[in-house]
Amino acid sequence: MDPDKFPWLDLRRYTFSMAAEQAGIVFLSGQTAAAYYHDEAKVLCKGDLIEQTNLIYEKLAVVLEAAGLGFQHVVQTVDYVDAVALPQYRQTAEVRRKYFGDSPVASTGICVERLLRPDALIEISAVAMREEKRRIDPSPQQDSGLTFAPGVEAGGIVWVSGVIGREERDGRAHYPQNSGDQAALAYAAIGPVLQAAGARASDVVKNLDYISPLAVLGYGDAAQARRGFYDGSSPACDCVVVNRLLRPEGHLEVETVAVKGSSRQDVRLPQWRFREDEPGSLADSPAAAIKGRLLCLSGQEAINHATGASVGGFDVAAQAEQAYSNISRVLAEAGYSMADVVNTVEWVAPNGLMGYRGVQEVRRKHFGEDFPAATGVVAHRMFRPELLIHVSAMAVV
Repeated sequence: MDPDKFPWLDLRRYTFSMAAEQAGIVFLSGQTAAAYYHDEAKVLCKGDLIEQTNLIYEKLAVVLEAAGLGFQHVVQTVDYVDAVALPQYRQTAEVRRKYFGDSPVASTGICVERLLRPDALIEISAVAMREEKRRIDPSPQQDSGLTFAPGVEAGGIVWVSGVIGREERDGRAHYPQNSGDQAALAYAAIGPVLQAAGARASDVVKNLDYISPLAVLGYGDAAQARRGFYDGSSPACDCVVVNRLLRPEGHLEVETVAVKGSSRQDVRLPQWRFREDEPGSLADSPAAAIKGRLLCLSGQEAINHATGASVGGFDVAAQAEQAYSNISRVLAEAGYSMADVVNTVEWVAPNGLMGYRGVQEVRRKHFGEDFPAATGVVAHRMFRPELLIHVSAMAVV
């Protein structure tokens, strides 16, 4: 779903769509302030964080208009922010107010290692839905002044903003310096949002943990808190290590998506092996969770799950081939194909950037010319040091 006119870039050069729609759900690719400047004959991201954010929202507006939508249809945004831009980040709230007004949106903002374009300060992705949306807030009487809602529901799908676990002590926010305790508090905050939407933990189809580097060693405690919250109904899961969270005391930020009604189908491949004692292991999670219109896949890397061994050496394109082959295998097990994928997020390790352009050919092989929406950002590291890329995918069926 590409606009007829997109004055900033030649869209034919890229292996993703500006937006992809299926069954009334529109995923918009991550946008930076990248634009082609004829006088310099190159693509650049110019300006400070506020200027770049304004340009990104101009781009998103054009993509939404091409889909016959507006910002009143957007249910979720994710801000990927370069660490050097953090001092200005609060000021981007005014840009959001300009475009969203009083329209509620779920949102997550995290600090990445860097963006793929070295001159980019922020990248923003979005999801829009054609159905009418409503704000989900378990404490509506509290006016936080924030430019996002705790959650948004449209068409029976509940998009929950990222949550960092905290507690109030003497009227001030306190962040426990234990990953398990923080995770437990995060889930304690997510529960009431789901309840206010008429959903519960077993309705969650996707759980994404953004992990601070300081929490990597203690992530097993956080995973235990996650298992306790879902109590045997763990959804598809992703866990990625970012540069830091917007709150420096934060160990992890949890983002969830739930689907009300119907029953959830979990896709598991018995021949796949997982090491339960390995940090970042998703042994308790299904390879994919299907509920309603959404098919959410757990994150995939260059791991041969039949043996548990990593493959691809230090070739990021070869590693991407294994990750996308894993995704294709899961979809086939569920009775679907890569044509059903509407969105991917590629997390690249810093030492995988040099060969990252080669991943374009991997995407062409698996998607043909019918590309999904996509976002690519740089992670701080992978849980396994030899891994260079982590792919998160979502399909609408």
